[in-house]
Amino acid sequence: MFRRLLIEDWTAIFTIIAFITALSVYATIFYRTVRMRRSRADELAHLPFEDETTATPSSHE
Repeated sequence: MFRRLLIEDWTAIFTIIAFITALSVYATIFYRTVRMRRSRADELAHLPFEDETTATPSSHE
C-alpha cells in the first residue's frame, strides 16, 4: 500500500513541472512587456502585418 502511494505521488510531479514551466513562460512575457520602453512599444505598434512588395498576386491574371 505504501508503494502505491509513492507511485501516485511521483506522477503528480509532471503536473507540477508543467505548471511551473507555463507559469515561468507567462511571467517572463509579462515582465518583458511591463519593462518595455515606450519607444519600442510604439515601434512594434506601427509594424505592418504584411509587406506590400511580398504580397501574393491575385489569381485574376
